[in-house]
Amino acid sequence: MPRVQHVLAIATLSLLILAPAALAQSVAKAPPPAPYVAASSILRLPDFISGVGSLYIDPADAPIGPWLAYGKDGQLVDILFMVPLRDFDAHKDFANLGATLLSKLSARGLHIDHVDITYNPGHVGMPEPHFHIRLSVLPHAEQVQDLNQ
Repeated sequence: MPRVQHVLAIATLSLLILAPAALAQSVAKAPPPAPYVAASSILRLPDFISGVGSLYIDPADAPIGPWLAYGKDGQLVDILFMVPLRDFDAHKDFANLGATLLSKLSARGLHIDHVDITYNPGHVGMPEPHFHIRLSVLPHAEQVQDLNQ
């Protein structure tokens, strides 16, 4: 194999190996890469919502998620899922939600510290009653501080 082809093969293999780590690193700080977009660019929402943060979503995953929530400093705080009450009532299963994203974050040393589940009667982007399931990468006190600045 000529030298140029060796270099190209090694570069391609490196990208395949490092791409998941690069994605995880890139979602650790806002803005995350495509296909994620700012929720404020597709919904009538402010760029930063007190108690929630700056939200980003892959439009293909809306409205359930995962939504990525960032604090004022641009660091990832929560991975948010919004599950309609009607889906719980219908005993709907949600298997493997966000598994690829979560495994990539874990590989980069970002781990889920705790989970919050809260009821919401509805809002822009999810007008029907639903539960927020928030997987926080920060301890609770830091999560609250970063999202309420």
